Amino acid sequence: MVAVGLALGASIAWGGSDFLAGLVARRLPVLTLLVLSQGAGLLLLLVLLALAGQAAPPAQAVAVAAGAGVCEMLGFAAFYRSLAIGPMSVVAPVASLAAVVPVAFGVAGGERPAPLVAIGLALAVGCGALVALEHDPDGRRSRRIAPGAALAALAALAFGLFFVATNAASDSGGVAWTVAVNRSTSFAVLAAVVLVSRRGLAYEATDLRPAAIIGLLDAAANALFALALTRGLTSTIGVIGSLYPVTTVALAAIVLRERPRALQAVGVAGVLVGIGLVSAWGV
Repeated sequence: MVAVGLALGASIAWGGSDFLAGLVARRLPVLTLLVLSQGAGLLLLLVLLALAGQAAPPAQAVAVAAGAGVCEMLGFAAFYRSLAIGPMSVVAPVASLAAVVPVAFGVAGGERPAPLVAIGLALAVGCGALVALEHDPDGRRSRRIAPGAALAALAALAFGLFFVATNAASDSGGVAWTVAVNRSTSFAVLAAVVLVSRRGLAYEATDLRPAAIIGLLDAAANALFALALTRGLTSTIGVIGSLYPVTTVALAAIVLRERPRALQAVGVAGVLVGIGLVSAWGV
């Protein structure tokens, strides 16, 4: 029960972070939001690393974890932008297709998923396409790609690569070191972009708190999920953790009154079911 509670907490924290990021990204430049949120999350992860007291990992694990951090940063950039321009009830389920990428890597390496997982893959991808389509209000075409859906798909790919690389780094470097190197690398890249662009960060003092909450929620979710994996079955924890879009979609419906069209609603449900089936084997 403890492991399930930790995984559920991680799922809620991820979904809440994504929802709040969607709100903040509509008034802040994505680069500013990334620097502020990633910086806050980095502070938390460094504290957790100090408390964990793990030995330093080998150089190869550090390099892989750093690459994972770059993928995560690119994923967040695409995801936050998609949240800013598109409906969260559409964007979040499409981005959750990241869970398909590790399974695809496994299949490419010779692994053969169970039949239910194959069904989950087909269901998730097919329904993801359904979610991304919406009626064209101008009447020029019967269907069009929903705003933000393409960027959400790009974020899914980047996040999926992040999962693959993080898993590889964790095997030899330890979870605490891996997530700390992930976030340190992404923050360093963002800082370099700010310095090179010489544009500075545009924000008000009132933006600091929500941006920090976004980063802290995301970092806390990473820590909770990693801890849950040490206390429970990977398949069970993976399925629960993969349901984070439910929180985002629910908050969007309650707070923003977003109502996806009937076919999109069916697609959202299909994506979540498919991701659950995939996660049961692929994490």
